Amino acid sequence: MRGLEHLHKAVRAKAELLVSRCLEAGLKIKVTDTLRTEAEQNAIPAANTKVKYPMSMHCWGLAFDICRNDGRGAYDTSEGFFEKVGKIGESIGLTWGGSWASFRDLPHFEDRTVAGDVKVVIAKYGTPDKFIEGSK
Repeated sequence: MRGLEHLHKAVRAKAELLVSRCLEAGLKIKVTDTLRTEAEQNAIPAANTKVKYPMSMHCWGLAFDICRNDGRGAYDTSEGFFEKVGKIGESIGLTWGGSWASFRDLPHFEDRTVAGDVKVVIAKYGTPDKFIEGSK
C-alpha cells in the first residue's frame, strides 16, 4: 500500500513533517511505500529485505520508504542525499534504516516511539490487524 493514510496517525504526521523539512532543505522526496500486507511483505526479494511478515514495521503501519523526487533518479545516492534526509528524519524522532550496521536500508524510516521495536509490538499485540484496529 502506498498512501500515507495507511500509516499509524503519529507516523503519518512524522512522514509529512519529513517531506516538509526536506523540502525546506532543498531535498525533494516522495513517500513510496507504507503499510504492507502479508503477501506484499513476503513477495519482496531477499536482496531487498531480511524479514518476512510480520517482522517488518511496514506490516504494522509504523514504517515507510522514500525516494528522491527531484529528477535525478529515485535512488541516486550522489551528494549524500539519503544521508541528509536520514539526519532530518532522525532529528524528528524517526529511526533511519541507513544507520543500521548489518543491513543499510537508505530509503527506510520507522517510528519506534509509538509502540517500541517490532519484537515489542508483536509481544504486546500479537498481530498487525489487532494493532491497527486498536490504533484507530
